[in-house]
Amino acid sequence: MRKFLFFVACIGWLFGLVVHLLSIVDINLQDQFPFVWLLHVGIFVVFIPSAKLLSKNKELQEFQKSKAPFNINPIKFYKIIFKNTPVWLVILVLFCFAYGFFNFLLFMSSQPGSPEIQDGQYILQNHGKLIRTITEQEYHHYKANEVRGFSGHWLIFYGFSAALLYPFGKGK
Repeated sequence: MRKFLFFVACIGWLFGLVVHLLSIVDINLQDQFPFVWLLHVGIFVVFIPSAKLLSKNKELQEFQKSKAPFNINPIKFYKIIFKNTPVWLVILVLFCFAYGFFNFLLFMSSQPGSPEIQDGQYILQNHGKLIRTITEQEYHHYKANEVRGFSGHWLIFYGFSAALLYPFGKGK
């Protein structure tokens, strides 16, 4: 089951990357492929078992007991949780985490509201309050930007899950 979930996480990460790259060039995939949002659901399919696996890690449990709650060495922590994970995959996951954080900040600062179609007009609204009327091109730009905001998180969760589920270490 672990190998299966690892491959699901890898496939989810690859699809998430493709969606993310397309959204960066303003391609709004959710119009043509509304099922793209299943990638959001898929992170839970792989992340929950990954978290359960992590909670059962004896070495991590011992490490947590030996340290004060706020005195955990992050390098030692990563060495424990990614013990059987190749270095290239750990680097990729850490890059995705840093990039995802940056991407989220960029998304939040560049998205003044939610694009909607109301009475045949393209509008930008914030919590139901009209900000302004927008063009169809702006509408698709903002919709692609929404997908970019979410897909950055997909890269983090699928990547982290793949690294934790990596099945090819010693004793697997």
